[in-house]
Amino acid sequence: MSSAAPAPQPLTTGMPDPMTIKKQKEAYVKMLDEQYKQGIAVLDAQAKHQKDYLVSQAEQQKKQFIMQIDMEAKQQEMALEQQRQEQLMALQQQAAQQKAALEQQAMQLTMEFQQRKAEEEMQKQQYEMEKAQLEMQQKMAKEMERFSAAPQFAGLTMPGMAMAPMQTQVGGGAVYTYGPNGELVQKS
Repeated sequence: MSSAAPAPQPLTTGMPDPMTIKKQKEAYVKMLDEQYKQGIAVLDAQAKHQKDYLVSQAEQQKKQFIMQIDMEAKQQEMALEQQRQEQLMALQQQAAQQKAALEQQAMQLTMEFQQRKAEEEMQKQQYEMEKAQLEMQQKMAKEMERFSAAPQFAGLTMPGMAMAPMQTQVGGGAVYTYGPNGELVQKS
């Protein structure tokens, strides 16, 4: 009996050969690259979507904030306008009161001037009348002297012709009399 050693079994049986491994590896790498690219695309899309959402939210918040600020500004503007209107009304009332007071004062001064002017005219007229009367009395006194100096009328006096000095009272209560030359002299 001869015993012969069995032939060695091939160790590579059922194993892919290097060419197959290379092909499988290239296919797997290609698949991984595709998955990687798809992952990047998904991440980019998510990031873009989130950024767009944030921008949209920010824009909406900005609009709301601007509207709120505009509304507050309008309210402040309205309050300022109301305050201006109140101050304007007070100013107009004050100006009207001052004008009325000025008008009243001017009217009083005008009336006082006219009253004094009338008094002045009356005093002037009274003075002129008294002056004319005095001149007439002096003329009559001279005539009387001339007649009394005449021999046929010497010592004669007419009843009621006694020459008493005339007196008159003027405006402020002062009493005047005629002086020796016919001028008005305040009686003391």
